[in-house]
Amino acid sequence: MQWIVFVVCLAVAVPLIRADSEELVGDERSPRLIGGTNAPWGQFPSAVSINTSHSLHCGGNVVDRQHVLTAAQCLFNTNRRLLDPYWIEVRAGDIALSPVGSRRQTRRVSHIFVHPQFNILTLENDVAVLRLDRPYDLPSNTINMANRTRRIVRNGANCQMAGWGASTAAVNAPVNVLQRFLPMTVNDRDLCNQATMHAGRIRESQLCAGNTGASNNAAPCAGNAGTGLYCDRALVGTLSFGINCGVANNPPVFTQVRFYNDWIERQFNQTQGLPAGWTPAVL
Repeated sequence: MQWIVFVVCLAVAVPLIRADSEELVGDERSPRLIGGTNAPWGQFPSAVSINTSHSLHCGGNVVDRQHVLTAAQCLFNTNRRLLDPYWIEVRAGDIALSPVGSRRQTRRVSHIFVHPQFNILTLENDVAVLRLDRPYDLPSNTINMANRTRRIVRNGANCQMAGWGASTAAVNAPVNVLQRFLPMTVNDRDLCNQATMHAGRIRESQLCAGNTGASNNAAPCAGNAGTGLYCDRALVGTLSFGINCGVANNPPVFTQVRFYNDWIERQFNQTQGLPAGWTPAVL
């Protein structure tokens, strides 16, 4: 009788263990952010969702019919080796992660172009361009190329970051599958470079915006690297570090697009992408 009871209990327990494990894996791979407002259709038509076989979810922006801009860090595995582009999927034209909307256009990646001075340790020059296996069908009501700024963004400018994820920092919080946008005020670089914050790590080609103190209202968590920062509807930056999930003294830092516009456009005509397994030099 004891053996029968044991076997029955084990039979019940195994499915529960498997279900819990699958849920944890899903949570680890899901994007998360705090606060924000659900974005209506077409408000951020250049924003895309980038999914790989390895890394967390990342964001990106359409910069050409067949090219997407994102953070270089999103494209490497834990051994600092470049992912095979085949396993990267880019979804555009849909404000929901699931279910698949009728306006979504999904593409695979054929080539990866990482900035040659990308430093995988300091995240300087944290930019990369993905070439899609085929162009997006444009014009589209929900997909458009980003208007990339070439101007300096003033301190105090009111901007928005558009991403996906749970609306609270709680580990067990359900993921909000709808795109959300967070208000982000541009901070003075000297403020963010204080010893109590980023301690001089932020370079001229980077921009600090968002919460410097603790926040329960608007802050990015894991899964949103590469997500765009928009000021006056123009793409100003892509999220690089300071993905603080509401923690104080770790403000979000974005790679400024204006410093890389010429490099971005040169990638549109490149014929040779980087090979899978490539490792960036540590400068």
